[in-house]
Amino acid sequence: MALLGLLAGCSEFEEVEKEVGYKGKARSNPWLAAERFAGEYGYEVESLTAWEAPEDDTAVWLVPASVLNNESFVRKAGTWAKEGGHLVVVLDHAGAEISDWRSFDTEVEVAEPLARMLGEAGIKLTQQEEKDEFKSWETKPLVIEFDGEEFRVEAGAGKQVAVDGGTPRVFASVRTGVGRISALADARIFRNRWIGNGDHAALLLALIDAADFEGSVRFSRGASLSLWGMLRRHLWAVLLGMAALLVVWLWKTGVRFGPVESAQPPLVTRSYAHHLEALGSYHWRVDRAGVLLGPLRERIFEQSLRLAPRVGRDTAEVRRWLAERSGWPVERVAAALDTGPPADAASLTRITADLQLLNQLTH
Repeated sequence: MALLGLLAGCSEFEEVEKEVGYKGKARSNPWLAAERFAGEYGYEVESLTAWEAPEDDTAVWLVPASVLNNESFVRKAGTWAKEGGHLVVVLDHAGAEISDWRSFDTEVEVAEPLARMLGEAGIKLTQQEEKDEFKSWETKPLVIEFDGEEFRVEAGAGKQVAVDGGTPRVFASVRTGVGRISALADARIFRNRWIGNGDHAALLLALIDAADFEGSVRFSRGASLSLWGMLRRHLWAVLLGMAALLVVWLWKTGVRFGPVESAQPPLVTRSYAHHLEALGSYHWRVDRAGVLLGPLRERIFEQSLRLAPRVGRDTAEVRRWLAERSGWPVERVAAALDTGPPADAASLTRITADLQLLNQLTH
């Protein structure tokens, strides 16, 4: 009874809910919340999964640095910004394949054409001395000043940006031509998980409102993970599966891997003709062919004489009469009635079959 009372008191439990990631669209699109937020304020939003050159009706373009990875893309983006567009380049933690709940390959190598374009516009890129990836994943409260306002954010990245002559920070924005270029070192400020923190959404709205003309707001997804990086991260699972399939295939098809086979071969059912052939072959080897065929030949000869009284005891006449009844050549009948031993086992089998047929004809 004491044990039952103790067990009854152990029924209390506590449910704990732990977020481990997103499902559906939010899992593949880190800007989904930002896109919907901009749409709620009446802006026309474009969501791109691959590179597309900016159009004349595009006012603001948020693009990861991994997308602007060659001279042609950078030149088109820079020209568009000089003609009045607002180009917002996000650096670290911007890849669409990055999980918002764990740090792994969150920094990106900025292509030389993009770094040169930012430098020509007046934005300098610097790398923090701290190389610990976990440190670059950590965030701390910061203040971003833009367009005369202050925005409190939580950010942290391995890179920093600064206007020429200024202090390296997480955000920098300069005019270029009749447009604007802004660089954000930590893209997590606008990602799904963090856009609701601090003044992150207000900063996004301020960047969109800073465009010099009305138009659509474009969000591009980028991948900071290279082909070799993807293979290094995921190839082990593929190789493990292939190794398991190989072991199963060897077990199934190998001589000694699979189930032990029976030592006795299966029984083979043979026909009656096969047994006769084997018996004839044995008697021919022991030189018993004449003993087997002699009585059958004598019976055929006696029955032929009884059925054909007109035929005398001349052997040639009997053979000719049998050839007429069987439709065979005389030579074949003579070979069957010849008293000599057969040349081989095959001849013994053939002669025996001919004698059987002649025996039926003389009945």
